[in-house]
Amino acid sequence: MALIKPKNPKIKGLNEVGRYAIGVQWTDGHDSIYPLENLRRYCPCNVCHGAVQGEIPSQSQRLAQLSRLGEQAVFVGWSDGHETIYTMSQLRAICRCAYCVAEPERPITGG
Repeated sequence: MALIKPKNPKIKGLNEVGRYAIGVQWTDGHDSIYPLENLRRYCPCNVCHGAVQGEIPSQSQRLAQLSRLGEQAVFVGWSDGHETIYTMSQLRAICRCAYCVAEPERPITGG
């Protein structure tokens, strides 16, 4: 059974996890870890349309900036100059933890 995702998710904490991911702690107790490659691949901007195909160069997967934009969004600046803004709902929707992909028997992060 898939986790019911909140309509207006809010972030409690946002941090880099090593050099290859960011972590998000949600106010409802859910934790998400987003590999940088996935964040770039799902970039919702008008150029990428949330569906970047093929190999993503390593420079395009490195953070230059990570910022919270109040309670509404997260800004990701990439080392290659590209910029991504994820609304909280967009970010929560791309969580691929075991709970969100309906495999709770294989958890990596909390529910």
